[in-house]
Amino acid sequence: MGPREHAKLMQKHTHMAHDDPNGSTVKPKQKGELIWRFTKRGTFEFACLIPGHYEAGMYGTIVVK
Repeated sequence: MGPREHAKLMQKHTHMAHDDPNGSTVKPKQKGELIWRFTKRGTFEFACLIPGHYEAGMYGTIVVK
């Protein structure tokens, strides 16, 4: 499932919570850091899982060469 499909699922099920060590939730006007070590080359998508945030543009792509 890609970020777009996940965003649609989150809109339908707003009660879903994510307790994932591979993510980070940051309060408004605060900063956070997430360090990820890629083990293979490729193009990877990332997105915010909070309902409405994907639609507001909180997503992107990382290219690992």
